[in-house]
Amino acid sequence: MKSMQIGLFVMHLLDVIFFLGLAGSSVVVVYSFIEDTFELFSREEPQSTQSAAASDVGGGSSRA
Repeated sequence: MKSMQIGLFVMHLLDVIFFLGLAGSSVVVVYSFIEDTFELFSREEPQSTQSAAASDVGGGSSRA
């Protein structure tokens, strides 16, 4: 009888831990979605794209 009570306690403890992890994961997913939305609709271009565009302004290759 005592081992069954311990088993039930451990089972309920694992349920609580599982749902806390699930809630934490959903918070991370929502936060990532918000950050990706801001990045997708921002007006600024990344620094690497600007430097690549500046090097293409000269006409590409310099063949003589």
